[in-house]
Amino acid sequence: MQSLRKTRRRDGMRKAEVSTPGQALAYLVDCTLATISHMAMLKSRKKSEYERQIAIAQNGVDWMVQMNIDPSTTRAAEIISQGLTVADWAKGFTLGES
Repeated sequence: MQSLRKTRRRDGMRKAEVSTPGQALAYLVDCTLATISHMAMLKSRKKSEYERQIAIAQNGVDWMVQMNIDPSTTRAAEIISQGLTVADWAKGFTLGES
């Protein structure tokens, strides 16, 4: 798997951009994905909390696809466009794992 880290957005969606329910979901998914990428880079983390965050984000990404919510301003865009799961996406940030 090629390194996805170089192609990742650093800024994500901004709270001020939210004006519809779909954008609210996109914003919350983007925030959760930011949390996951941060947790993935930690040397020590609670496995259960990390897995819980991944499950929450996966549900959100799935809903975004089902509801045709535009992911283009979020980290979910990469996940959706490449057909990844959130767990696979997170592996690109994890130290010492491929």
